[in-house]
Amino acid sequence: MTEKRFQVFISSTFRDLIDERQAVLKAVLELDHMPAGMELFPAADDTAWQLIKDVIDSSDYYVLLIGGRYGSLDEAGIGYTEKEYDYARKTKTAVIPLLHLKPDNLPRDKTETDPDAWKKLEAFRTKVESKHTCVYWETAEELKAKVIVGLTANIKRHPAVGWIRADAVPTDATIRDVLSLREQISTLESELQKIRTEAPPGTEDLLQDEDTFELAYTFTARELGGSYFNRVGYEATILPTWNEIFAGVSPVLIDETSESSLRSAFDTHFKQIANEDLAEDEDLKTQTLDDFRFTTPDIDTCLVQLRALGLIRESDRKRSVTDKQTYWTLTPYGDRTMVQLRALRREPVTRRTPGPKPEVVDSTDAEKRI
Repeated sequence: MTEKRFQVFISSTFRDLIDERQAVLKAVLELDHMPAGMELFPAADDTAWQLIKDVIDSSDYYVLLIGGRYGSLDEAGIGYTEKEYDYARKTKTAVIPLLHLKPDNLPRDKTETDPDAWKKLEAFRTKVESKHTCVYWETAEELKAKVIVGLTANIKRHPAVGWIRADAVPTDATIRDVLSLREQISTLESELQKIRTEAPPGTEDLLQDEDTFELAYTFTARELGGSYFNRVGYEATILPTWNEIFAGVSPVLIDETSESSLRSAFDTHFKQIANEDLAEDEDLKTQTLDDFRFTTPDIDTCLVQLRALGLIRESDRKRSVTDKQTYWTLTPYGDRTMVQLRALRREPVTRRTPGPKPEVVDSTDAEKRI
């Protein structure tokens, strides 16, 4: 990532804060940012004030130092430091206010001696303190450390536009390359999504969809109300399609499920199919059917086949180290297939086309016609 540098406007009265301004300037430079100040361009006319505004506009942060003097005034009687502060606020430039802790204790040559100027200074301080969380200082060295902390914190909390070296700006060719790569990524993502929601390659020769799979099972039957111990054992088979098998177990995989729960879902689904088949057997209609048992190898085959068809996969969700079970979940293709097989569809509505109304014949007229 290209490192940004920020322009920092330093605003204060000048003659009373020379050492302090130097401390702030050094702090800004040590952070590899660019200080900007208007001490070389005294705001004595409209042209100079326009220059000050331009520099503030191009700055990312505004550091305000308030010592013991209010400073020179414009034609309206407002100090230029306060005027700069008001403009920075107006343009929503991030302000870092640093106020002297005890301006009353400053030497005479660093404080206002005029009562009116002192009142304006106090009012200015009060205004700044009401709008910001201020930092207070007493020495230039202390001020330098607080500028470093305050500016670093503001850059993190209020990231500005900043500046970068011209040779670090991407060229037109680089931008074109980036756009081309983005287009390729978008195309590849679309292709990947298509692949994920379609049958995997190489499954064309596998049993699937409406192909059937014969499963052998055993069950017992007894007369209705008869003793459990008078059961008769039977062997039989069912012939479900692979769509029927997958449609029956897929809902338990919508989130994920353990392998033991998945095997139980196979068993439950096959029992349901078997009961539906046996319901057509006249000899068993008066019997209670129990103890359906499907072979483990057949259920193993079903699990492997659904995996080979790309419908299910082992879950890679992180688990406790003590959990040794295998978990299964739907693939995107499996989810799409499940929805197609299980979603309810609206029945087509048959609309009656109005025809000619039957003629109503009066009974007396009918007799006359006969």
